[in-house]
Amino acid sequence: MTREEFENWCRDNGTGHKVNKSCNGIDWVFVTMKDGWIAVFEYSYLSGYYPKIQAKDEAHAISYISMIERPRVPLQKI
Repeated sequence: MTREEFENWCRDNGTGHKVNKSCNGIDWVFVTMKDGWIAVFEYSYLSGYYPKIQAKDEAHAISYISMIERPRVPLQKI
């Protein structure tokens, strides 16, 4: 999703509270939603925002992003 689409989504569904995090070389944005849950988006400078998961609080969101890691070696298709 582009920055404009992301901002529109935040305006429609969020409270305006956004937190940027970085973990294991990946950038994340936590958006507090109107119902109090946290929407977790992966951010890439080149390709935009990717919605990943919703968490009931910031601690659960952090535990999710701490488990995600990019592979450091080339992978082959099976």
